[in-house]
Amino acid sequence: MSKQRKIKRDYHKLSPSKALTFFKRVRHCLTENENFPDSTWGANTTTRGQYSEAVDGYEDAFNGAINGDRLLVADRNRKQDEIVVMLDEIASHLEAVSVRNPDSLLTSGFNVVQERRLGNRVRLPLSASTDFKVANLEHRGRAAGSSSPIAGAFNHEIHANYGDPSSEEDWIHKGIYADPSEMVIMNVKSGNVFFRMRSHGPDGAGPWSGTVSTFIT
Repeated sequence: MSKQRKIKRDYHKLSPSKALTFFKRVRHCLTENENFPDSTWGANTTTRGQYSEAVDGYEDAFNGAINGDRLLVADRNRKQDEIVVMLDEIASHLEAVSVRNPDSLLTSGFNVVQERRLGNRVRLPLSASTDFKVANLEHRGRAAGSSSPIAGAFNHEIHANYGDPSSEEDWIHKGIYADPSEMVIMNVKSGNVFFRMRSHGPDGAGPWSGTVSTFIT
């Protein structure tokens, strides 16, 4: 039997004000943190920089949405979902590099728990959605995606493609959503559009669903 510190993914359901406080706390704690110097970040150094910029963008969106404007609130929520995806990636990285010094996680700004394990626990990989679909909405440039829940998923990501779905370069990120049964896609160009979705869990992104096409007005 062994003990291991793990980062709690309790930042997925925070209110906007609490999310802003938490996002800024993690950024502050990871800045010039001797337990996680640049040498431990490797390729994730870019993610750390993008996260810092995203927090600034979220703070601007948070302040802009205070008056309750629906479009500004939607933009704030979208930015919050995107930062949560970044935090999942950062949390997984920190857990990996802290194996020899698990107490270092206590300096990361994340909430940490001590997990007691009996032997090795096998975590099943995320599966691809088998019933993902997208419907056109009455509001111009909007569509609604839906899917059954994916076991082990924290949130769900949708990409759109206005050209060739076989070309990876033509796919565009459109949003991150907590509830797969109601995923409103904003700012979609009119015409026949291809869509796909995948889920994110504690180990990162899962496989893409099959591609669906919908005519958007």
